[in-house]
Amino acid sequence: MLERCNFWAGVRNENNKLIAFGYVCGMGLEHGYMKDIIVHPENQGQGIGVDLVKELLRESERFGLSIVTVTYEESNTNFYKTCGFKLGSSGV
Repeated sequence: MLERCNFWAGVRNENNKLIAFGYVCGMGLEHGYMKDIIVHPENQGQGIGVDLVKELLRESERFGLSIVTVTYEESNTNFYKTCGFKLGSSGV
């Protein structure tokens, strides 16, 4: 799947250990799909995930993706709204 990955981002802690990761994939069109936003449980609730998603969205814009979508569990709705996503008729 990563061969279709346009770009990815990760966050490392002070010990250089990867604590967060996510990526945007697509087929080279104007639409991207954000996937696998993961933050280590010990580091959740610190804004790391929000910063990661916002950086991926900025990179999406630089890459020329005018639309980025994401599918998520309902319990993560507020997280993605905080990140700037807007709920659509089929999701955010």
